[in-house]
Amino acid sequence: MNSAQFQSAAASTTSGIRITSVRIHKLSAPLKERFGWSLNWTSLRTATLVEVRTDCGITGWGDGEASEDLLLSHPDLILGRSPFEAEAIYEDLRALPGKQERPGPSRCGGLDTALWDVMGQALGLPVSRLLGSQYRSAVRPYCTAMYRKDWPDLAEGLCEEALSWKKQGFRTLKMKIGYSPELDLRIVRAVREAIGPETGLAVDANCAYTVGTAQALGRQLEDENLLWWEEPIMANDLAGYARLRQHLRIPLAGGETLPADDLIRDYIQPRLVDILQPEVEIIGLTGARRITQLCWLNHIQLVPHNWGTAVRTAAILQWMATVQPLTPALDACPTTFEFDQTESPFRDAVVENAFHLDADGTIPIPQSPGIGVRVIPDAVAQFCKQLIEIK
Repeated sequence: MNSAQFQSAAASTTSGIRITSVRIHKLSAPLKERFGWSLNWTSLRTATLVEVRTDCGITGWGDGEASEDLLLSHPDLILGRSPFEAEAIYEDLRALPGKQERPGPSRCGGLDTALWDVMGQALGLPVSRLLGSQYRSAVRPYCTAMYRKDWPDLAEGLCEEALSWKKQGFRTLKMKIGYSPELDLRIVRAVREAIGPETGLAVDANCAYTVGTAQALGRQLEDENLLWWEEPIMANDLAGYARLRQHLRIPLAGGETLPADDLIRDYIQPRLVDILQPEVEIIGLTGARRITQLCWLNHIQLVPHNWGTAVRTAAILQWMATVQPLTPALDACPTTFEFDQTESPFRDAVVENAFHLDADGTIPIPQSPGIGVRVIPDAVAQFCKQLIEIK
């Protein structure tokens, strides 16, 4: 749907819809088994779901941030407005000073996604039809798992887990590193040998290293045929990323912690990384739409980060339907996104139909109105530890 068609449909169909309340659900649940990465260990999963209610009975849902500090002090930014003002609301939140007392990029991805969900339901269309052209009906995700656990031998445990994900149909796996150069090299080599050369493998260091250490380790990892190295150094070490990209053969990836403005200015325009990994929790679908074309123009692959509930996965699938191929090749760089498979008590429990791989290793993009999932309010309430309501 182009802009003119969208505006015409919105004006004729939804002129009376108004937002009556926003409910922010802070979820939390303990894990059966703790897991760790380079920065920490955790025995808990958390997430935030944003529920937008309207006066016509339509309720939209999003997974991620809601700028609740700004909404609580400025409820007029959202209440009484049309959900079709999503981009204007995004800009209004962006223009206000946040906790740092200065204007800055908006971090309201959950709220923004919920507004797009309302719009799609109001028009009877999947959100992908509102975001742009649909290039595909299914996406092949990559599997995120393979964290550190309390195994007697880390390499042996990771190899066993990697083989289980491969058996379930995943064509690409991502494992955590960032423990030490020596340990990283040992476990990556072990996993690569276990899964064979035909299975894609990526690594994520979660900003563990300085640029010098990352460069030295990266040269040792180059022979392991890695699809990418995610966050080898701090996200704000822009000169460091430029140095690594110049000297390493492994594609670099990053961007999951940054708002849309920072991604555009620091990562996309200077082509800082080969693969951009924005987080819809932060940038929302409005931000996603903005950066999609810019990534295509700058020949940067989009591979969204995804760490939340099935509500977030649904929003990302809608987004991925609209990502234009980077080249016209028949076997072009694949469109993919992160599919978290670590333990989460509520990830799938909060929706009626969870997402699973089809036999061909893909996930179909939902075609029902909105983002394409039905949230179970009782399940949300079961895991909700704090409810913030703006009405």
